[in-house]
Amino acid sequence: MKNTVLALLATAALTAGHASIAQAQPLQISEATQQSIDLAEGFYQDVLVYRNLNNFGRYIGDTYIQHAPAYGDGPGNMMAAIAKEQIEDPDAKVRSYRTIAEDDYVAIHSVWFSGGAEYVYVDIWRRENGQLVEHWDHSQQSPDEAANTNTLYAGPKADVYSTQDKEQNRERAIAVLNVFSQLDDISAARDYIADDYIQHNPTVADGKPAFIALLEELGGMQLQIETIIAKTIAMGDMVLIHSRQRDGSNPEDLGNGYIDIFRFNDDGKIVEHWDIEEAVPAESANDNDIFGYPE
Repeated sequence: MKNTVLALLATAALTAGHASIAQAQPLQISEATQQSIDLAEGFYQDVLVYRNLNNFGRYIGDTYIQHAPAYGDGPGNMMAAIAKEQIEDPDAKVRSYRTIAEDDYVAIHSVWFSGGAEYVYVDIWRRENGQLVEHWDHSQQSPDEAANTNTLYAGPKADVYSTQDKEQNRERAIAVLNVFSQLDDISAARDYIADDYIQHNPTVADGKPAFIALLEELGGMQLQIETIIAKTIAMGDMVLIHSRQRDGSNPEDLGNGYIDIFRFNDDGKIVEHWDIEEAVPAESANDNDIFGYPE
């Protein structure tokens, strides 16, 4: 009996300790950002994970602008695509790993397990009047082999208690990404990437030296890479960038869409990186720009 009482007292003390920590570390995100997180995560869990299509209209607006080229415009086409997926692949599993939001924009990084393969997605939505009304995404299948031991999706969630300077993080993430378009000066990568850099891109080995070596190799190839940034979302210790890269020497090149996620440490250095790469198709099921965002 004595041991039980002591255990209960210890549990109560631990719970109180957690509560005091939470009070000492208030959320560092706006009410609008939290609303976007709640809405997108609710849609993912309710409709995609638990397959409850009856609640589709609770999350998706009557006007739904679709930028992902695999789907037609409007909520009806999106609902039909989800219903078809549920019928054709009833055993598919969906797991979300991190959410990054800023005011009315919210992104979810997830993995879909289907037919023995892994498909990694980053979905981006715009929220308006309490519903998701506009959507962008890129996806990529996990490879059988990789240059590092990290998956395309595993790792920590964004720290919503972080007091980091998100505008500084945003500027540094953009500077590192823009290095690909100015390979004669890779100082931003040298300055803003931490020595203990964790790499999730399957084509690059782990660590800062491997990434710097890649940039030096690309620089020696005299490539003309054009990087066009479409959107950034910064929250806590993470920055998401949606961009397009193409061969600047070839006007016919459609290029690739990228969604990069950078995690920063408290010294303002990038310590972890995930990305999704998807080729831009010649045709789309809708008439909206894959990289078009409202001004």
